[in-house]
Amino acid sequence: MNFYLIGVDYKSAPPEIRQKLYLKRSQIENFWSRITVLDTAILVTCNRFDISITAYSQEEIFAYLELFKREFPLFYAHCYVKKNAFELLHYGLRLGCGLESQLSGEFQILEQLQVWLKQGRFPKSLFEFWSGIVKSVFLIRFKAGLDANENNIAKLLFADLNHLIKSSERLDIVVVGTGKVAALITEYKPDNVHLSFVTHKNRLKAEALAMRVGARVLSFEQLKTVIPNLRVLVSAASSPHIILKPGDIPDSVSQRNKPLYIYDLGFPMNIAKELGHRKNILLKNIDDLALSAKSANGNFSLAEYLIEETVKENECIKSWYTAQPLSY
Repeated sequence: MNFYLIGVDYKSAPPEIRQKLYLKRSQIENFWSRITVLDTAILVTCNRFDISITAYSQEEIFAYLELFKREFPLFYAHCYVKKNAFELLHYGLRLGCGLESQLSGEFQILEQLQVWLKQGRFPKSLFEFWSGIVKSVFLIRFKAGLDANENNIAKLLFADLNHLIKSSERLDIVVVGTGKVAALITEYKPDNVHLSFVTHKNRLKAEALAMRVGARVLSFEQLKTVIPNLRVLVSAASSPHIILKPGDIPDSVSQRNKPLYIYDLGFPMNIAKELGHRKNILLKNIDDLALSAKSANGNFSLAEYLIEETVKENECIKSWYTAQPLSY
């Protein structure tokens, strides 16, 4: 059995490139879904776009990879390659342990892998492979203490705001979106923070989040009315479109005494980047927060050692045929 993985992540491509590839997600998924002689599974998160492939024939893999390269040259211009079962296992263990993440040791990626494996029509060969990885990751994370006080995007958001704004000041934050990031914000919000949630489709979900922390729910029309006096806006939506454009921010914001902090934490990104050039507006994204992140508690060296030992001791991997390196 031949195993491959080609992918693009935050280390191999800047946010603008990942954004373009994400918007081509359906085309990329359709390309691989048409190829019945290969088993493929695609993992997409805010930081990576990975395509796992298995087949008995190397020649077929090479042929379709060449076709993919021609159809999606931007992906190949920024991709990394894991070219056999050993490399894929090593990468998968590091991925699940959060060692390939912007937020070192994060637990969210492991949750994403579990959800990914539950999707329908997951190829059996890849399901068995990645299920084994997830099972091993739980043990490695426990032994290395990676789950103790691990970093997450909400913690980084509030830490960043704490540097910018006095911690004793009442802080009103408007959150656009009702997904995982929004839920984390409700879980980790400081006492001086008061939240409002903006939603277009998931009104009931927004109300459920609001009930947890005594927040309010706003419509998009109401959002525009509060922007002139707003201190912090967090976009955590999953929309493929820009939801906040330069025209949505009134000129009065540039004249006031306090700046408007905007955090674009969704993916694809939903805030027009031109807003970051406006006077009195500070625009940040996930990459900006990750750069200022401190390492989570846990023994990363021990995790690395346990990963190496897991790869060496995997008898199933030793019995599989390994593929030759890609020629491009």
